[in-house]
Amino acid sequence: MKIHLRVFVEMENLGKAMNALTDAGITGFYILEYKGMSPQDWKGFTIKEDPKSAIDMIRDHSTDAILICTVVEEERADNIIKSVEDTLQGERYTIIEVPIIKFIVNNEYPEKR
Repeated sequence: MKIHLRVFVEMENLGKAMNALTDAGITGFYILEYKGMSPQDWKGFTIKEDPKSAIDMIRDHSTDAILICTVVEEERADNIIKSVEDTLQGERYTIIEVPIIKFIVNNEYPEKR
């Protein structure tokens, strides 16, 4: 089975995390930038329910972070995770493994007109 491995890191640890993943043998990845907040960050906040207030609160109080995603064979996931854990020891990160049930890749492109 294949695993969708997701590694959340703070922006300043992107290089460390990428080096750990490539050293462990990943062959491809994609990266998403996001604004992150942990429960201790928003503890005590009351967010007004209008969208502008919520967006302003996120902009003002969240941390810039990165989500690095890759697909790996299940048998390789533990070694890759260990590489990330060893490299990011003492840093904040989150790793999520999601089993992949199916891939659908459309490689037939319509004719250009």
